Amino acid sequence: MTLSPSRGVGDERRLCPADEDPRSDAQLLQESENDPAAFSVLYRRWADRILSYFYRRTWDGEAAADLTAETFAIAFTKRKRYVRSAAPGGAWLYGIASNELRRHRRRHRTEKRALRRLGVEVPRLDDASLQRIEDLDEVRSFRRQLVAALAELSTAERDAVRLRIVDELSFREVAHNLGCSEGAARVRVHRALSRLSTSMEADRE
Repeated sequence: MTLSPSRGVGDERRLCPADEDPRSDAQLLQESENDPAAFSVLYRRWADRILSYFYRRTWDGEAAADLTAETFAIAFTKRKRYVRSAAPGGAWLYGIASNELRRHRRRHRTEKRALRRLGVEVPRLDDASLQRIEDLDEVRSFRRQLVAALAELSTAERDAVRLRIVDELSFREVAHNLGCSEGAARVRVHRALSRLSTSMEADRE
C-alpha cells in the first residue's frame, strides 16, 4: 500500500509554525557545508514528518526510527550534492527517504529470516521512544484511518492481510492457514490491500 507524501514536501517554512529560524531549507543545506549546526535546524524541521512518512509505510515504529536516522545520515553526507539540485529541500529529503524505503523492503524479509535462524535478538527501542512515535499527530491520524479502513474489509480479507503483512507469512503459508489455494490467497491479499489503499486515500482527500 503506497500513500503519497505530497503534503509538506515543499520548501516553505509556513508548514512548520514552531520553527522560528527564518532560513529556507535550501539555505540551511547550503550553509551546512561549512556550518553543521545549520543541518541540525533542518533536522528538527523535518524529522517528525519523515518519521511519520516511514511509519505510515512500515507500520513499525522501530523501523521508522531507523529509516529516519539513515535518511538524515545520508542527507548530511550528501548535502554538498544538493547545491547542484533544483529540487526544494523537502523534496530532496523525501527522495532520499523513498530510496531508503525501497532498500528496506528489499532486505527486510531476508534479514529477518536470517536473524531468526541464527537466534539473534535485535535490540529494540525503549518504550518511551516508541510512545513518542505513536503520539505524533500524523501517526494517530493514520491509525484511526487504518482501523476504519480495516473495519470495511470482510473477516476473510482481514485475516489474509494479518497473515501476510503482520505475521509476514509466505503466500503458501497464508493459503494453508486460510484453507484455500495459493492463487486464491494472493488474490485475497491483493484485493484487501487495494481496498485499504483506496479507502485511506479517500480519507486523506
